[in-house]
Amino acid sequence: MKVLILGMPRTGTQSLADALERLGISPVYHMREVGKNHHQALWIEALDAKFEGRGEPFSREKSDQILGSYEAVADYPAAIFPAELMAAYPEASVILSLRHSEDAWLASMESTLWHAHTHQPTPNPSPMAHLSDKCHKHCWGNDLPRNGRAAYRAHNELVRELANANGSRFLEYVPGDGWEPLCEFLGVEGDEVPREPFPRSDDWAEYKRMVEVGREKQGVDGAIDAAAS
Repeated sequence: MKVLILGMPRTGTQSLADALERLGISPVYHMREVGKNHHQALWIEALDAKFEGRGEPFSREKSDQILGSYEAVADYPAAIFPAELMAAYPEASVILSLRHSEDAWLASMESTLWHAHTHQPTPNPSPMAHLSDKCHKHCWGNDLPRNGRAAYRAHNELVRELANANGSRFLEYVPGDGWEPLCEFLGVEGDEVPREPFPRSDDWAEYKRMVEVGREKQGVDGAIDAAAS
């Protein structure tokens, strides 16, 4: 494991994941990998252990079951475990992806992940819907509009504190920062710095298109995957 991207969803995590792969850090585990690899139950077990005291803690062994073949990880559900991941992979560099403001992050969340969560069929037995329900419950008490800003602020402060305490190489990254700070942080220099535009995987119009495609092809699982970026 080389890089832990520990920002919350809707902070440009997919764009950063695409950028890491362009720079040769690959593969990257993102929310979309959960469904592809049928990892929902493993993440639910980890959430139950962390928040409900049921089962074994999310140790290095447990983490390697999911992430062992990846060079980087981004987005939920992994980012819910910053302390556990930094302990499991102390050699990894840490990136905290952020939005320009709490309001910008909340607006993006409400229009995407929260919208998908609150408009899913009830009851919904799909594994991805179950995992999504757990994330919303434990991260902001299943009330993003009321508790989201405080949860976002607390999460970011926790990642900063943990990275400092662990002596991790640490970068805060906001969409729009481009290649330069990321390449400098990763030691990419000269001709190895890409000249093409930084990946853009978070356009809202594309999100809406992907949600509709996901619903048609995969039901709510596809919609939630599409929303996670």
